[in-house]
Amino acid sequence: MNWSVFGKAFLVETVYSIPFFILSILPFKKQLRFPIKILILFIFIGQLLQSSLYTYLISHGKPTRVTDTVFAFVSLAIYFLCVKANFWKLLFLGNFILNYFVTVRGICFFLESRLFYDPSITYYSLRDQSLLLISILLFLTLPLGLKFMKNATERVFQVDSSAFWQKVWFIPFSCTLIICAYNFDLNIDTVRKFRFILTRLWLFAMTILIYYVLLEALNAVRQQAQLEERAAQQDTLLAMQYTQYQQLSRHIEEVREARHDLRQHLNLIEHYLQSGKTEDLNTYIEQYRMTLPPDTARTWCENYAVNTIISYYGEEARKASVDFSVRIQLPPSLPLGEPQLCSIFGNLLENALDACRECTDSAPFIRICAQEDAGHIVIAVDNTCCHPPIEENGRFRSTKHDGFGTGTASIRSIAERYQGLVDFRYEDGIFYASVMLKFDSKISHGNL
Repeated sequence: MNWSVFGKAFLVETVYSIPFFILSILPFKKQLRFPIKILILFIFIGQLLQSSLYTYLISHGKPTRVTDTVFAFVSLAIYFLCVKANFWKLLFLGNFILNYFVTVRGICFFLESRLFYDPSITYYSLRDQSLLLISILLFLTLPLGLKFMKNATERVFQVDSSAFWQKVWFIPFSCTLIICAYNFDLNIDTVRKFRFILTRLWLFAMTILIYYVLLEALNAVRQQAQLEERAAQQDTLLAMQYTQYQQLSRHIEEVREARHDLRQHLNLIEHYLQSGKTEDLNTYIEQYRMTLPPDTARTWCENYAVNTIISYYGEEARKASVDFSVRIQLPPSLPLGEPQLCSIFGNLLENALDACRECTDSAPFIRICAQEDAGHIVIAVDNTCCHPPIEENGRFRSTKHDGFGTGTASIRSIAERYQGLVDFRYEDGIFYASVMLKFDSKISHGNL
């Protein structure tokens, strides 16, 4: 083996690999399957294989153009292997990285043909000029590429639709195919023409435009989903208020009827007392007690908003024969906004009730605990869950529609806003949800 060629090839592969994996791995640093050491080992092995292939092709006088394809396949394989995320979303994002590299290399080839013209140039010959130009171009453009990738990654993973991502990745990939098909055989005469560089720049601009339009469309879809979620929450709140109104109206009617009948009861009691018929009076009182309606109205806590939500879901749980246990100590007023607090309790209890309704072979239950103390609110909801939830990358898939559930995502978002913590855990047929929120205790209006 020609070790000097191998060493130079390994250096060139390193120059290409570092930017590629910065763009492909850094946005997913919290979603890696393996430690960084293992990732570096995979990259090192990939570079050894590619450098060995290049050295073999050079020593046998064969074309080295195939090394581009090998680099793309090896790098993407490591990318898919190490990042724990949806394959089609990764492929969609990976296409941008490939187009970025194809464009930067095209610019490098064009500049080299203009600045260091040599009729014998081959663009895979490991020239020092090539290495210098590609290093400078990657250094200058990498920050912009990384910023784009971070923004694109954030937006892409906010939209969950398997069918959509299985198709849309081919749109940016078609740009890569056009570039490679048009410029597969590179030579000095082709590369020196302005048509060569303009074609690559135009196609890359089209790639960026495609990504921009798609990401804006995804953002619109996400906002629409948020509006629908808010509308659903408003409907739930209206239903809760209506339930409270019905209960209040029922109690008012019962009080009115009781006041109407009270005069007759007092007259009869007075008659028994005047007649000395104490035994008959006791019997009458016992019979009257049995006719009184049960006191179903309950105040679960002093906070009106939370009490309204608990009352609503408590009534729904009673209708579904779900054991409903509540232990809440919250003051009437809290510095935490009522919409956020209602969203947390509403999402937790809605998910818990849905899970309990699916349990037909056991006695379902919901246990709720909440407390405010020393500038913190701690909420815990445990419930029966007969079917283990499907979790991907720390998120739970919805049981109502395709994609991930919005309820738990909303709870996480609120917890992050209040410097809190969220923990969702399934174990032995029970789903445990815990939320901790932090706020300034000095402005709290109540203490335990």
